Amino acid sequence: MDLGDLAGRVRLRYLPGEHVPDGDVIEEMVRTVIDRLTIRMDADGSLPDAAGSIVVDAAMKALRLRGFEGSTSESAADGGSVSNSFIDDILSAYSADLDALRRMIHRSGIRFMGGRPRHAGHPRRRSR
Repeated sequence: MDLGDLAGRVRLRYLPGEHVPDGDVIEEMVRTVIDRLTIRMDADGSLPDAAGSIVVDAAMKALRLRGFEGSTSESAADGGSVSNSFIDDILSAYSADLDALRRMIHRSGIRFMGGRPRHAGHPRRRSR
């Protein structure tokens, strides 16, 4: 996932005439959302590209809520730094998507085709 590309996608979502935060602010919010998602997904340092839309949506919500009553963190409400609980509150809206993403990230590479796997210690049944 490219930070610059994701920040660009966030910028595109602002309406004409709407105040757009500085690029550094957008990138910091995107990075914060990526960090929180990576921790939640127990990912090995990177998220799949499929997570990009969740990152962009959550960053957009966080940027719009920052400094408004919708924020649950005093520091976020004051327009300052954003706490982890603030981002986690925003990510809670994506719980079904995050569950699917977690399954995708941790999917085993082993697939059993055509029946149940045999377990060690259980003899194979022979047909008569």
